[in-house]
Amino acid sequence: MAGRRLIVVCLSASLTAWLIVGLAGCSRPKAGAPGAVGGASKAGATIRQTGSTTLLPLAEKWRQAFDAQHPEVNIAVSGGGSGTGIKALIAGTAEIADSSREIKPEETQQAQAAGVKPLEHLVAYDGIAVIVHPSNPLKEISFQTLSDIFTGKIRKWDAAGAKGLGEMQLVSRDSASGTYEAFKDMVVTLDGKDKSRDYAASSLKQSSNQAVLNLVAQTKSAIGYVGLGYLNSSVKVLAVVPLQGGAAVQPTAEKVLNHTYPISRKLYCYTNGEPSGALKDYLDWIKGPEGQDLVKKLGFVPLP
Repeated sequence: MAGRRLIVVCLSASLTAWLIVGLAGCSRPKAGAPGAVGGASKAGATIRQTGSTTLLPLAEKWRQAFDAQHPEVNIAVSGGGSGTGIKALIAGTAEIADSSREIKPEETQQAQAAGVKPLEHLVAYDGIAVIVHPSNPLKEISFQTLSDIFTGKIRKWDAAGAKGLGEMQLVSRDSASGTYEAFKDMVVTLDGKDKSRDYAASSLKQSSNQAVLNLVAQTKSAIGYVGLGYLNSSVKVLAVVPLQGGAAVQPTAEKVLNHTYPISRKLYCYTNGEPSGALKDYLDWIKGPEGQDLVKKLGFVPLP
């Protein structure tokens, strides 16, 4: 009997040790720990976010802040323009397309042909600011004059009220940019009233908002446009008189949100259908208090 007891004790000890090792190997994160957020199946998820260069600095801040809380989710952020982001979503090389304009009908058709269902997520508001060199004497400009400048109808600063600056240097975004499209729709075509109007061939097309800002800051005869989030003291911002007339309006967050600034727009993230898992968690976080706080800090306009 003593021998049997010894065998049982030894087996019990071995079984206990085996269970301890097994449970340690199958341990789950504690509630609230990074690996437990949204369920263990989200660990190692990768989200590729690409597109609008207007949204790029904001997307980078979102990525950094979200990554600090949820290191189990891998987020890769890049720019290239709104059109580039939407193409990537259609091609399946991105989970999020950042866009500073609405998706075009032809892009929706391309997506449907590829079996992709673009779903729009409003993430912020923005104003497109008109900028000139700090030495430019102008303080405001009318919507009509601005359109005539970017179509090439007005070529010299004298005609716009700024004496002695000579011929204007137009600085624009490139055609892949949502800012380019938005400015064309709102300003160049006079808010869609004259679709035949287009950018002047003489405009210098830049690949990013930052490139536009830098060139205008260095060129006394230049005029360009950038998103609110890019403004700094290296350039002068012009107030804009709306197309219907009235007082000139500065591009501020308040004026964008109440629609009194005439060159305002919405900023979007597009996904392929309803997001789920880590992608849903990320977009919910972007639209929540923490993500929207970063929208405000970077000079954009948060969701009301």
